[in-house]
Amino acid sequence: MTSQGQGPLGLSLLTPEGRAAHVWTPGEELTAKLLFGGLGCTIAVFFTHPVDVMKTRLQLQGEAVAAAATTTTSVVLPSSSTSVLAATHTLHPTTSSSSTPGGAVMRTAATTGTTTVTAATQTTTLRLFPLLRQIMRTEGPRVFLAGLAPAVLRESVYSSIRFGSYDYFKGIYSGMGAAGLRGGEETTTLVKLMSGFTSGMIGSAIANPADLIKVRLQAFWPSGKPRYTSIADACKSIYVEEGIPGLYRGVVPTAARAMVVTASQLASYDTTKHWLLRLRDSQGHTMFHEGYLTHFCASIVAGLVCSIFTSPIDTVKVRYMNQQFNAQGKGHLYRSAIDCALKTVQREGPMALYKGFLMCWLRLGPHTMLSLIIFEKLRSLVGLNPV
Repeated sequence: MTSQGQGPLGLSLLTPEGRAAHVWTPGEELTAKLLFGGLGCTIAVFFTHPVDVMKTRLQLQGEAVAAAATTTTSVVLPSSSTSVLAATHTLHPTTSSSSTPGGAVMRTAATTGTTTVTAATQTTTLRLFPLLRQIMRTEGPRVFLAGLAPAVLRESVYSSIRFGSYDYFKGIYSGMGAAGLRGGEETTTLVKLMSGFTSGMIGSAIANPADLIKVRLQAFWPSGKPRYTSIADACKSIYVEEGIPGLYRGVVPTAARAMVVTASQLASYDTTKHWLLRLRDSQGHTMFHEGYLTHFCASIVAGLVCSIFTSPIDTVKVRYMNQQFNAQGKGHLYRSAIDCALKTVQREGPMALYKGFLMCWLRLGPHTMLSLIIFEKLRSLVGLNPV
């Protein structure tokens, strides 16, 4: 077994064979951490993506119907007409007015004579397993792969930056400089939170187009076909219909969510792990050591903390991104992320912000565990200090 590549004073260490171990420069170390962070999260997303699809569907339930219920569309019919008109607003335009996996049931009424036809709506919010059965019956298992390509692209950019630059910003905020923290030094909770805020914000802002496409592909398809055929088709369609700003719809709630996700996830993992490593039994022996068990326990705590703090922001982000926008960039349902949050609470109650919380936890828990264990292992294999 070889020794670490660099000692606490920056001196080269020797392997048991007497050869000099590789000495990581600050640039090489940052590059390796960026690569390992993205790789760990990209692997994790393959296992957790179906749960992410269900989370998105649960978060969108009741949205369209609640919005439609606030307005009434009136149409005057001639006395001989027997047409029944439906004034509906679905997440994606469709001529159908039947039940959807989002839980909306559209009903209409019409009378003869010079009559006003109004659209009435009724909301049926399905729980996890009924919604799962309905999705399987109407869309089939392929829906659980919806948005996988942009999800992988998003993680390869977003998580590379937020995981990889976390130590970099810890060095800056702790006063040790960008080349600091070469030996896994402990820092304050404030430094950890600030580092998570910064790395998460930068990563999410850059990866926002992929996140936007992922959300729209995961939403309900009234036509039975995905909204876009590929990432390239999505980028082209969004550019033609909404322009370049269209690719950055929801960048504010996305960045806010990413800041909270990264700060709560990495800071709680970092804090929990070092707390476990300091535990002693009655004889004064350490109870935990750097390794899989410690990483597993710390990541489970981090996944729960992250889910509690980010679920409301994630619901707002998903709803705001998924709505349609006109040529002027105005959303059909919400003017802004704050408007989305206020209307969601006003129409559906405060707990609507926690729609899909169980799925959020079931996704973030395993995702956090897999990504951080892989991240730590890759760092260990090449001789980099642990988180």
